[in-house]
Amino acid sequence: MERIISDLWLKKRDIVSDGFDSALDYISELIPLSIIKIPTGTECWTWIVPPKWTLSEGRISSGSKVVLDVSDHPLHVMSYSQPIRKIIKKEELMAHIYTYPERPEAIPFSFSYYEKKWGFSLQHKKLSDITENSYDVYIDSHFSEGTLKIGELEIPGKCKEEIVFVAHLCHPNMANDNLSGVAVLIALAQELVKQSQNKYSYRFLFLPETIGSIAYLSHREHLIPNMKYSIVVDSVGHNDVLSLQHSKQGTTELDTCASYVFKNEKLMFREGAMNEICCSDERIFNGPGVNIPSICISRFKFWGRGEWPYPEYHSSDDTPKIVNTSNLNETKNIILKILEILNSNYIPKRKFKGPIFLSRYGLWVDWNKNRKLNLALNDIMHSLEGDKSVLDIAKDMDIPCNDLLAWLDNLHRNNLIEKIL
Repeated sequence: MERIISDLWLKKRDIVSDGFDSALDYISELIPLSIIKIPTGTECWTWIVPPKWTLSEGRISSGSKVVLDVSDHPLHVMSYSQPIRKIIKKEELMAHIYTYPERPEAIPFSFSYYEKKWGFSLQHKKLSDITENSYDVYIDSHFSEGTLKIGELEIPGKCKEEIVFVAHLCHPNMANDNLSGVAVLIALAQELVKQSQNKYSYRFLFLPETIGSIAYLSHREHLIPNMKYSIVVDSVGHNDVLSLQHSKQGTTELDTCASYVFKNEKLMFREGAMNEICCSDERIFNGPGVNIPSICISRFKFWGRGEWPYPEYHSSDDTPKIVNTSNLNETKNIILKILEILNSNYIPKRKFKGPIFLSRYGLWVDWNKNRKLNLALNDIMHSLEGDKSVLDIAKDMDIPCNDLLAWLDNLHRNNLIEKIL
């Protein structure tokens, strides 16, 4: 995962660009992606796919003094900036310069995908270098017809219902946002393709944030009815606790399962409702008229409460140095545990009457070996009326789901319960 982030970090992955396409080609060497192409100018519900953007040069100068040059850092020119070449007054120039006052040595990531603007990004500490009355500004950018590209991988399961995994591949020259999510999903896909057939089918999408999800869903509406859930992974490599943002619905099996796994792993983590923590592609999948229950797993703070996601967010400080491999592995393993429970979950319904003679069937649980399960046995037997899933019971009893599954499997083998899938 570290290698993926390092290799893709410096590619100019603007939403429709050669750099984005090159990054998808790289991922295709690791997992068998299909590449979906949607032409620029295509209407996607209320949105329109923007043109391809190519940047050749960009600088601010006064005589022989160069204040800024994009060759020094790719973030110096606003993504999707309009071209410009003229001499302007200092006052006009300042209105087109973006800085990050809280991190004076960092270059902010600025962008204007849908409004015709031009602009530069500069370290805040260098504003004091702009002292002349006028400056020569030059941005050699080009807009052209192209195709928005989306990488897709399908892993068939026993049923047609799908869990869709989403990570955005845009945000040029940043590592944690969101190459960390991309790397985790690549590693997750590599594991899942090796597994025997799962209950659910899986679909992985690597796309430009927002417009990629809108373009994909708007031109594949026939897939939406089978999309049971989506899991968005965003910025999970930096040193902070994991954050679980629930779906708009909030009470789905996926919400319950994710919350249960986070708590059962005894992790320190944040938990919030939709739009409280993240603001990514879950807004599209769980958006109006789509309504696919979508959770987001990140390490963001509470964005919806006005907290900055993490210190290096949207700046040149977001480099591979802030990404911790153990955090990537922790994220991947949490998702695998969520999937394990979702795949094994069912509703057990009793076929017995009265309390079970446990010893007769080898169902007695030794107090010294598993005290929690031993204490919960009577309550479990009262919970097998066909109205609660295994996950619901495990959550109610505060016992490990795997322990409960193993015990219920013994009941099933002895024809004491039936499984309602």
